[in-house]
Amino acid sequence: MKKLQTILEEVMDISRIPMQLYDAAGNCTAPGADIDAAVSESVHEFICSDAQNQSLGAFHYFKIICFDTLSYVLLVSNFAPDSFTVGRLTVCQLKHLLESQEESVTKSGFLRNLVNGSLTAAEITRQAKKLRLSAATWTAFVIECQEGFANSYSYQLLEHAFAGHKMDLCCELDETHLLLMKDISNILKEYKSSSELSLRHGKKNPSTADTEYLSSCLKRFAQTLADTLRAEALVQTNIGYSTTADSFLQLDRLYQEALTALNIRQTFFAERDTIAYDKLGIGRLIAELPTDLCSDFLYEVFGTQLPDDLDEETQNTIQKFYENNLNISETARQLYLHRNTLVYRLERLEKLLGLDIRKFEDAMTFKLAMMVLAHVRKQQQQNTIL
Repeated sequence: MKKLQTILEEVMDISRIPMQLYDAAGNCTAPGADIDAAVSESVHEFICSDAQNQSLGAFHYFKIICFDTLSYVLLVSNFAPDSFTVGRLTVCQLKHLLESQEESVTKSGFLRNLVNGSLTAAEITRQAKKLRLSAATWTAFVIECQEGFANSYSYQLLEHAFAGHKMDLCCELDETHLLLMKDISNILKEYKSSSELSLRHGKKNPSTADTEYLSSCLKRFAQTLADTLRAEALVQTNIGYSTTADSFLQLDRLYQEALTALNIRQTFFAERDTIAYDKLGIGRLIAELPTDLCSDFLYEVFGTQLPDDLDEETQNTIQKFYENNLNISETARQLYLHRNTLVYRLERLEKLLGLDIRKFEDAMTFKLAMMVLAHVRKQQQQNTIL
């Protein structure tokens, strides 16, 4: 877009003829331009017409068509005798630029530009057609390689082993993140043995069973992806994945969902190496809370003594206690402790925090407070880096 605008400005500087460029949706591409409502309406009418060019009012109208797809509309002021000729020459120049830019388009470059928001709707349609991509239903997987992947073949493994189908897309995002946009029909085929899951839910609404079946398949695929990269490429990976969408225009939303899941995993679910956007639970809600509100809540629960330095033994005891639904006997058994020893630890924690997590209300408050504290610490860390 910047190159197009630069060329247009150079042509106007040479010819001294005012011009305006509109995208295929009828929006002016010049930021801050003073657009006449009547002109804008006439552009929309011109787009819907079969005409390749026309003269109306104070402008000549030209369609810029690249690879059989309408890309832009050029308006050229018709006050000069040669303005129509200048307009046609400008259309040819802009068209050749667009075509030359897209001759080298690749699937990875297309995906990267798409999720970065640097493609217009017309460019998405045109490039997808050039790459022979058609509509599918995708899920996005953002893969974080903790040590980076410069010295591994993580991307090659991802591209050849997991993005081998026609409608799959993948790209490198930065030094530590990869993106896979996977056609879910291939995931469902790969895990078709899981079809028994739908049968087990025969008494439920069919759509509910289908949703659970899809969720199960995506979870298994994400775990397989993480395990394979860890074992074959020797990189520690974490993966966030999105819901589904069936339009190229929604792939950037899927990317943002997967990235959000990955970021929230780091704060609240660090023990997991894969996590779904629609399984974030209350973590997604807490992640949206302002820091000031969180700090007020923490002061209300803990006062000035925040539990930042709980020892590993205490943290492990709390985690197991929650995993066993506050069941003292089962927690003691799994920790190889006498029941009274576990009770002593929980009483000691109560004296330290003022919360008895053997009681449901206090257990819930403590769990929420620790998640809020993790969110606050993450925000503080990010602010320090900035």
